[in-house]
Amino acid sequence: MRKILLQISIFSSILILIFSLNRIFMHFTFISDNLVQNKNEFFLMYILGAYHDIRFLSAAFLPLLLCGFLSLIFMKFNRGGV
Repeated sequence: MRKILLQISIFSSILILIFSLNRIFMHFTFISDNLVQNKNEFFLMYILGAYHDIRFLSAAFLPLLLCGFLSLIFMKFNRGGV
């Protein structure tokens, strides 16, 4: 189970990094410096984007994590050792 949790956390970190880099590249490609008046708004855009990415990944992996934990619990019950 530890390997699965480690794989999920590494995969989630890589996806969040890729999405963040994608936002940065889109910012530099599509938004000119003349349109940027407040730098704090763009920082907030990056933070909110990362927040929504984390929410999406947690909703996507929640069923897998629940099944993993339930299988661990039932495996201990079947062995008779809880």
